Amino acid sequence: MTVYDAVFALDDPDVLVGAGLSCPACLSERTSLFVDVVDGGLDARGACGDCGATWALALAPQQLLRLSLDPPPQADVRWSRQFPPALLGEIGEDWDA
Repeated sequence: MTVYDAVFALDDPDVLVGAGLSCPACLSERTSLFVDVVDGGLDARGACGDCGATWALALAPQQLLRLSLDPPPQADVRWSRQFPPALLGEIGEDWDA
């Protein structure tokens, strides 16, 4: 499975965050994202509701924070019940991913 880097910052408007979560195959924003912990590491998987494509997404701690506190309205972001808050890490000077 191809891993893509998320391309939005903590303070980006909803439209840019939504674009960063869009399908890399067809560019649809009708996607879902499931964030989980696998073998002690972060695992974010995307799925497209239009073309059926699936992908992995690399998220920085600041992006996780943005998605957890203020997800864009069109985003379908789901979280594992086993997601430890410690994975968010500390927000340093490089807060915009």
